[in-house]
Amino acid sequence: MYNTLTKSEEELMLEKTVRMYVCGITAYDYSHIGHARSAVIFDTLRRYLEWRGHDVIYVQNFTDVDDKIVKRAVVENKTQKEVAEKFIDEYLKDMASLNVKKATCHPKVTEHIPDIINAVSRLIEEGYAYVVGQGDVYFHAPSLPSYGKLSGVSIEELNRHRIEPDERKKDVRDFALWKAAKEEDIKAEAVFDSPWGMGRPGWHIECTVMAAKYLGIPFDIHGGGKDLIFPHHENERAQSYALYGVEPVRYWIHNDFVTIEGEKMSKSLGNIVKIRDVLRERSGEVLRYFLLTAHYRSSIDYSEDAMDKAEKAYLALKNSLELIDMEIAALKTFGCESSSSGELNAAVSNLHTRFIEAMENDFNTPKAIASLHDFSTKANRIVNKGGPSFSELEVAFNEFIELCEVLGLFADYRRIPPLTQELAELVKERELARKERDFEKADRIRDKMREKGYTLIDTARGTRWKITTSPSK
Repeated sequence: MYNTLTKSEEELMLEKTVRMYVCGITAYDYSHIGHARSAVIFDTLRRYLEWRGHDVIYVQNFTDVDDKIVKRAVVENKTQKEVAEKFIDEYLKDMASLNVKKATCHPKVTEHIPDIINAVSRLIEEGYAYVVGQGDVYFHAPSLPSYGKLSGVSIEELNRHRIEPDERKKDVRDFALWKAAKEEDIKAEAVFDSPWGMGRPGWHIECTVMAAKYLGIPFDIHGGGKDLIFPHHENERAQSYALYGVEPVRYWIHNDFVTIEGEKMSKSLGNIVKIRDVLRERSGEVLRYFLLTAHYRSSIDYSEDAMDKAEKAYLALKNSLELIDMEIAALKTFGCESSSSGELNAAVSNLHTRFIEAMENDFNTPKAIASLHDFSTKANRIVNKGGPSFSELEVAFNEFIELCEVLGLFADYRRIPPLTQELAELVKERELARKERDFEKADRIRDKMREKGYTLIDTARGTRWKITTSPSK
């Protein structure tokens, strides 16, 4: 994968246990599809590593005290805690809809104030930080010679980034570790006692502290959106290096942006798309599928047309999965197994190889998805012409759904059951009625099967069925 620190693709040299930290949301508003992309990308990376046999300790923080949270709390006459807890809960609901697994732990800033104070104190004692005014503490960027190595941002470029202005800084690159309390902080109950007076942590120190606490230093993978490279991850790296004397992260991995019909998503353009707004019209898995159709280091453009195409492609995979499953259910019910040509087994083997090659090549999910679609096309043709044995079909189904689940797709898929003897006799009776052109009787049996929870499908190979509802006893 591409390592932002070294600016090159590197083989991931990982032990059995992989320690992974991904920056979470600042909980002041409903999450948008940019948040969804980062969450889906790193959830899929986690799933893939686990599928390849690793135990992944996955940590994702929640920033629950911050300028934006305080501002919203004051406007709404709430506390910082009330605002943050609401939007953390809403984020977790969105993630469940996208089939994103919960992290091993989701630490919050406010739960780690003593740890943060201890880290800031050490940075002051060792000469990396200084106190100004009524209790503001800054990290002095020039105290770390390798500052800027991750982002490559120069002083000349700083004006194009979000830098906190303060004439008391020793250097324009210096950044806040601790912020002295202001009136709005007190009103929002967003202040904590410290050796430098009442205040709250700066943004960057939280991830340094929580990553070290739950993963140790150094750890394997640090993920997040491209927008976090500077200043957040640059400053996080600086703090961690100063505290522990080593590169804190082995592989820095960043995903690119989501654009909206060719434009950057931003409040100023009024084009921010919230996850929940998409979920009103689409399933979470369709959005997840869409977000995986572009390489993680490329931008992806969101539009209704793009989502329509994604939904169609997603359903094509699901239909192939159901087609194989229907054949298995039919063979379990009626037998009549034919001799195998081995064609389906060959398609499964090709799928397995191509899927792994794609994922191992800088985590290329679009190519992995393409391998699933190629298999889908072959499987449809092979099944529709008849011939695959029961064992071939079972192997094909299990491999197909397993690889889809690596991408987080079809999590709630229900296997199609074989029919009971009573229902099987009904299906045979209907097939006979159709041969005798007694369509009224055939339709009555179809309706009766629907009442039992099955939709009947007539094919050249005989009657097949899908589950319409939970079948009644």
